[in-house]
Amino acid sequence: MKYFFTILFFLIATILFAQPANNYIQKGNDAYRKGDFDAAVENYKNALRKELENNTARFNLANALQKQNETKEAQKNYDAIIEHSDLNSLKAESNYNKALAFIKEKDLIQAITSFKESLKENPDDDDARENLQKAINELKKQQSKPQNQKQQQKQNPDQQKQPPLDKQMMQQKFNELRNQEKQLQQKLQSKNNTVQPEKDW
Repeated sequence: MKYFFTILFFLIATILFAQPANNYIQKGNDAYRKGDFDAAVENYKNALRKELENNTARFNLANALQKQNETKEAQKNYDAIIEHSDLNSLKAESNYNKALAFIKEKDLIQAITSFKESLKENPDDDDARENLQKAINELKKQQSKPQNQKQQQKQNPDQQKQPPLDKQMMQQKFNELRNQEKQLQQKLQSKNNTVQPEKDW
């Protein structure tokens, strides 16, 4: 099952944001592009210290955390954006990335919910639609596995009647065969050792 793991990422730095926060966001973006996610996280956190309501810093922080497999912490930041942002596009992208975090955790039900929320905010997002369908298909496949096993057991009841040979049973059979062989050898030896009476001429 292949998902689109392209984490959406804001690299915008506009005059709407306070200059100090903007500088930290820019440094965080540079570190993110270089793959230095520790530095990126630190810079985005610094931006949030300067301006707590800066959703660009929070969104990029969540993405950097997700890159470090800190999915729970990333999800908390996505949730904060979803709750406080006025931009539908930002809510949609936060739900999309949150769904990817759930997929990493193998929580398909939550991933499906997040993909659906993303599509509510942005119905034209083909990646979200395709990943939603893949997650639904994977969930159906997982749910059908236990039923398939039960059906196979019903179709092959003889297999259940014959328990598999375990180590103890095999050892017991081996010992029985060895004892039979010993008894046979003893009989043969006793025959060979018996003195035949001399024949009368």
